[in-house]
Amino acid sequence: MPARRFSAILATALAGVVVIVAIFLIEDYFSGRPTPSKTEPAAYAKALVEGAIERYDRDGLQATVDYYNSPESVDGEWYVFVVDAHGHSIADHNPDLRNRDPRLRVDATGYFYGDDLRGATEEGRWVDYVIVNPQTGQNAQKHTWVMRHDGLLFASG
Repeated sequence: MPARRFSAILATALAGVVVIVAIFLIEDYFSGRPTPSKTEPAAYAKALVEGAIERYDRDGLQATVDYYNSPESVDGEWYVFVVDAHGHSIADHNPDLRNRDPRLRVDATGYFYGDDLRGATEEGRWVDYVIVNPQTGQNAQKHTWVMRHDGLLFASG
């Protein structure tokens, strides 16, 4: 009797795993876009932004903000930030950058890139600026993909 019960439990668990894998494969197939690798940084940044927009559309603003304010949303050097209609960051894994005054979007060279960021459209655009790399302390070029959606800016780079 216990062996039969164990077999039934195992069969049910395996069926559940098969269903979950099938759902992910079907979603990937119907999305029409393979997930790019980090070895393709431009495509990967765009995919992160598109994923953030999909999360927003599916889960709403608060759940999206909560997620991108959390450490779980960070993938190595990759992260998403969300900017409201007034230019304030409402989601960023770094708490020091949340609600930042949009007039402070000045890079390490003194270039004000805030207008470039806020000029993004629904089709998206690249915004380039110089940051101080936190690991090296050296200036580094930053390329950020930004898309406007529902009055918000979703960005990663």
